[in-house]
Amino acid sequence: SPFAPAPAKRLPLRSPPVYLSPELGFFEMAGPMKRRKQPAEASSSDKKQKKEQQAQEAAVPADEEWEDDDLEEDAEEEDIVDGDQEEEEEEDEDAQAAPKQIWRPGVDQLEEGEQLEEEPGTYDMLHRAQVEWPCLSFDVLRDDLGAQRTDYPMTAYVVAGTQAKEVADNRLYMMKWSKLYKTLKDGKEDSDDEDEESSEEEEDEHEAQLEYKGAAHPGGVNRVRSMPQAAHIVASWSDSGKVHMWNLQAHRKALDTPGQRVSTVVKPIHTCESHKEEGFALDFSPHETGKFLSGSNDGAIYLWEPVAGGWNVGAEQPFSAHTSSVEDVQWRRTGADSKHIFASCSSDGSVRIWDVREKNRNKSAVHIKDAHTSDVNVISWSPCVGELLVSGSDDGGFKIWDTRNTGVGAMANFQWHRKPITSVDWHPTDETVLAVASEDNSVSMWDMAVEDDRPEGHEEAHGESHFPAQLLFLHMGQQDIKELRFHPQLPSVCISTSGTGFNIFKTCNI
Repeated sequence: SPFAPAPAKRLPLRSPPVYLSPELGFFEMAGPMKRRKQPAEASSSDKKQKKEQQAQEAAVPADEEWEDDDLEEDAEEEDIVDGDQEEEEEEDEDAQAAPKQIWRPGVDQLEEGEQLEEEPGTYDMLHRAQVEWPCLSFDVLRDDLGAQRTDYPMTAYVVAGTQAKEVADNRLYMMKWSKLYKTLKDGKEDSDDEDEESSEEEEDEHEAQLEYKGAAHPGGVNRVRSMPQAAHIVASWSDSGKVHMWNLQAHRKALDTPGQRVSTVVKPIHTCESHKEEGFALDFSPHETGKFLSGSNDGAIYLWEPVAGGWNVGAEQPFSAHTSSVEDVQWRRTGADSKHIFASCSSDGSVRIWDVREKNRNKSAVHIKDAHTSDVNVISWSPCVGELLVSGSDDGGFKIWDTRNTGVGAMANFQWHRKPITSVDWHPTDETVLAVASEDNSVSMWDMAVEDDRPEGHEEAHGESHFPAQLLFLHMGQQDIKELRFHPQLPSVCISTSGTGFNIFKTCNI
């Protein structure tokens, strides 16, 4: 089996809330969250008094000692803790003595006066970005900075499409995210202002940067994909019902030349108007440059063949066995005959595997009729084990299929999320790890090789049984998460987009 047992990599499954700032750019975040009482906020006079006291203490020479006995006694008498501080310390001691609890999103509720607080150490890296309008689809651009980059700071290039309030405000964004440092203060407690100045300088120096170049887009962007062999060639599904191809080479190059301007007015290099309805399904072939698929809400899938000066879109011979909207398509990533094989999923509840060499395009090579009990929203082929496919559904479940033998059912079936699955992606190099995004505002990381190795009679923390052994990590903080991708050149780095912006992160256990 490709899922050979491996040592468990379980860690506490808690993660941080992310709060938006109206500013444009990246902001450092760190840590999973723990529940605690909200402390009373210090007044400005208290803070000023504390700073003056620290300044006076700093003015005393290091070698000066209190030698007078009376002074020593006075100092001891004045060492008084006010009632509020004493109460806070008692609450902290009680919290430490209380049984450990694991936060269960969607199940546990915060009581009045409680908040979720970050706990450093769980993320190796976590940054977030925000542009003017939500980008509900994006793709990672391959670059020439190196295949498997592990050094910090990191750099990533991304293309994204907006869903603006006004049609005329929609854009395709070419973005460069740079100075992506490791999360600061991992595993360390905050100092009591003694190093406040140097800490602020260090944070400014390590502040991540966002650069972007925009191109006007006709209508909202349902989905966007970049050609693997030429990242500046971008395809977009417009909510107007058209599929566009773009050459954004000037925008991509300008990202590496600070201050260089490019026009926001760009004409598509090709437009397909053959689909009868709008759609979401798009994919470039990773094997043959320019070969492309588009699927729409009318159930049709078109194969685009590259020709001199553009594409020949097979609108007259669509793949048309689905009885409802095509939600996603993807070329198989590896294995024999991969360049001829793709998968599709539909709101008819099915998953189909197609061979483009077959002349009859009304019948798929493999048909998983009732893959899920409701709409199948997303699919993803494994880049390591060619025959494995993961599918995610409106019912909150995701399944893993061995496409060589679908008749026996799914290899794995996880009904853990409580709301629809919106995106799935396999880890580029670890054949058993995948990420799943859901409308419950979370991204879950899974390792199919992990077995529950807890000893018999193990005393569970409250809420621990809610989490399967295979669930490695739960990332939260974004609202209305739509897509996620593992970065193919930054090992274990994941990017997610939502109605409240982007997150780029690397967890400590993957």
